[in-house]
Amino acid sequence: MLGTPGAAELVDNLVAYAMLPAGPRSIAIGCASVVRKRAPAVAELLARRVRQLGRLVDVDHRHVHLPRVVASA
Repeated sequence: MLGTPGAAELVDNLVAYAMLPAGPRSIAIGCASVVRKRAPAVAELLARRVRQLGRLVDVDHRHVHLPRVVASA
């Protein structure tokens, strides 16, 4: 996943945002592709990095259990 162009920079930017003194209480990550792997992977990487910096983090994968939506032909 981190091999995807821009992915490492995205995670770096989200970590910096999460660590701001008046930063967000929550961050939502979604993916528009039909492959349901990127958004959960980004969420887990972000959580791991923010935890390493000393913040408490809860991750809630809200829609992973739902079926994929595939465009009709």
